[in-house]
Amino acid sequence: MACCSVGKKKECIFCHIGDSVGARIVIETEQLVAFRDRSPSSQVHLLVIPKQHVRTVKDLDGGHVALCELNHFYMLRVKTDRKRKVQDMVDLGKRLLKEQGFNPEDATQTRLGFHVPPFNSVDHLHLHVMGLPFRGWKGLKYNQKYPWFVNAGTVLRRLGEGMSPV
Repeated sequence: MACCSVGKKKECIFCHIGDSVGARIVIETEQLVAFRDRSPSSQVHLLVIPKQHVRTVKDLDGGHVALCELNHFYMLRVKTDRKRKVQDMVDLGKRLLKEQGFNPEDATQTRLGFHVPPFNSVDHLHLHVMGLPFRGWKGLKYNQKYPWFVNAGTVLRRLGEGMSPV
């Protein structure tokens, strides 16, 4: 994977996730890697990251995804593979949740979203893909009512409307 900090002292751990000891990769595509969270906060807790480095959700712009509205659902209009990043992450996350027996469209069963800086632990864009229930108090970290976590659908909608992602 292309690393974000070539020549810098500290390298991005997610840019080298395939090399990490103990990384539990679930699937790897040409553009994305999905792996199990090392400290799961829910029954199923995966992270989906792009191979190309993007620092955080705040670094996304409309160039990363283009949306159009159709029958009250947002659908992706493909421009280039690079610009599909966010929607591809969400699609892969939903597919993995489905494979685990969850309905990814049911908010009582699943949660997909991003931590908002400065509340993120790694400066490499990563989508939290969770099959509920949460494990104890850890669910507070993924509460969409607080400013530190944003739902993936909200990010896609805002980018599609030309707004900042958060």
